[in-house]
Amino acid sequence: MAVRHVEVAVIGGGVIGSSIAYHLARQGRAVLVIERAEVAASPAASWASAGGVRRQGRHAAEAALASEAIVRWHTLEAELEADVQYRHGGQLLLAESDAEADEVAEFVARQHALGFDDVRLVDRREALELAPGLNERVRAGSYSPADGQADPLRTTHAFVAAAERLGAEYWTGTACQALLRTGARVSGVATERGDVLAEQLVLAAGAWSDPLAASVGLLLPVQTRALQMVRSTPGAEVTLRPVLSALGRPLSLKQLPDGAYLLGGGWLGDPTPDGRGYTLRASSQRGNWATACELFPPVAARSIDRAWCGLEALSFDGIPFVGPAPDHAGLTLALGFTGHGFALAPAVGRAVTDQLAGRATPELDGLSPSRIAGFDSAAVAAFRAAPAHGDYLGE
Repeated sequence: MAVRHVEVAVIGGGVIGSSIAYHLARQGRAVLVIERAEVAASPAASWASAGGVRRQGRHAAEAALASEAIVRWHTLEAELEADVQYRHGGQLLLAESDAEADEVAEFVARQHALGFDDVRLVDRREALELAPGLNERVRAGSYSPADGQADPLRTTHAFVAAAERLGAEYWTGTACQALLRTGARVSGVATERGDVLAEQLVLAAGAWSDPLAASVGLLLPVQTRALQMVRSTPGAEVTLRPVLSALGRPLSLKQLPDGAYLLGGGWLGDPTPDGRGYTLRASSQRGNWATACELFPPVAARSIDRAWCGLEALSFDGIPFVGPAPDHAGLTLALGFTGHGFALAPAVGRAVTDQLAGRATPELDGLSPSRIAGFDSAAVAAFRAAPAHGDYLGE
């Protein structure tokens, strides 16, 4: 097989990899995207995502990207020339006790410190105006009006189509076998279609990034989890505008254009041993459904239509690794998004592209993979090997 030479190779065609490819192509750079399956196919995170477009609740290291992304989402459909079913109905984090109401007030103050000045504290009355039907225990909430939701499949494919219109090339159904070195530099990747040599290589393969990084001796501080989504039967009315979450509950709840409810919140399934699939847990489905019905009783008028999981790469410190790989010249990482990368995708694509072009990107400083050197190696090893306990993250 002939060796392919490209300017930039992106491994992974999900929403992050395809946003990077789109922004690279927009700069006129020759880019090849290599995707092991079809774009946004099961069980990839971009296929399974809940589609939340959330700014509030971000780590400080993500704040600049989150603010940029929120602005981009408002005009992204026009930019990509596609309907991604974007709705900015806001995001409402709820408190169900007086103690939690005090926590929410402190949470709002932290959002203001991050520059999210439009986030505001709401009392029970205003929370009910925003989301009629909340349970009787709700006391207060933090409301971020600029947040919202979009369709992850439509969004991923919109980035792909826009990238291809600008000249990006996609190899789908093509597994990457190992990264390639030339001296001290990562110079390409061995694939089922032959070797690809690249001036710059971006690893954005989500849960499938770890073995590729290991092929050049880079141990990623990540673990793979199967995160569950539950979709209800549809309904005639769409009455829930904001995305709902609650301090005391593992829950993300939104209503879709067909009236169905979409439930997430970190409930777990189990990855299959080969890393290519998952099995659902009946206990997670029951728990996710029950907590949604308790917070927002109108959900109980529906029933579970289907459930699925996506394989997510969770990072050691809960935030992604975005930037040059330490001690591996030529390799850039964009992975470990820990279940909340979808909303950031427009900004991550722009920032990584600028960084590859040698431009200053201070908004990526707190996400730099260079921080890996400061992690305790024994703690990282334990994290990587840890089994999933309980039915949801953090249980």
